[in-house]
Amino acid sequence: MLALFPACAWLGANPARNQWQSGLPGTRIPLSVVDVKARHQVLDVLLSGGGLRLHTFLPANERCARIVASEARVDWVAGGAYGSLEREDERCDAVGIGSLSQWRDRRPSGGGAGSPVPRSQATFREVHRDGDVIFLRGRFPLASRVGWVGLGDTLALVPRTALCESAIEDGVASLEFYPRGQNVLALLANRGRCPIEGLIQPQ
Repeated sequence: MLALFPACAWLGANPARNQWQSGLPGTRIPLSVVDVKARHQVLDVLLSGGGLRLHTFLPANERCARIVASEARVDWVAGGAYGSLEREDERCDAVGIGSLSQWRDRRPSGGGAGSPVPRSQATFREVHRDGDVIFLRGRFPLASRVGWVGLGDTLALVPRTALCESAIEDGVASLEFYPRGQNVLALLANRGRCPIEGLIQPQ
């Protein structure tokens, strides 16, 4: 029985992560709002609690902004395409996902199939940038490996770095999916990889 204690202790120490991994519709995970940024018609939201850090995107409307007010306590509820956030009697459905490694890892076989690192062609155009990130709108076929459904028209969020500038300058790039590790989706450049940090439904 003693040999079971470390595993049980780990499970108890990560209640939110365990609930997330279950993926059961209707699962409610209490989390705290860590950060909210308004970016290109969406709210970019970081949540944390119970051993889980979750990055999500919401419509930039008044109701959703009230729900994720600074340091608010909310429930992330599994259901629909990308879950929703609830606070008291208000609800806001997510329109995008960050934390791509977590979405990948809770799928059967981690979303991986076929070759160790599948590759396809992504086509896109830049539609917005701020001091930190760039929004690309287009087709990112391998996004289905993390459960993304809007393959024909998707916003992809990438960091505003010299490497990503190089990867996106032609409006077309090779896209790779990684079945393991922190990186999940990346556009290839001559000098390295530009990681995709979020997938969003155009509003």
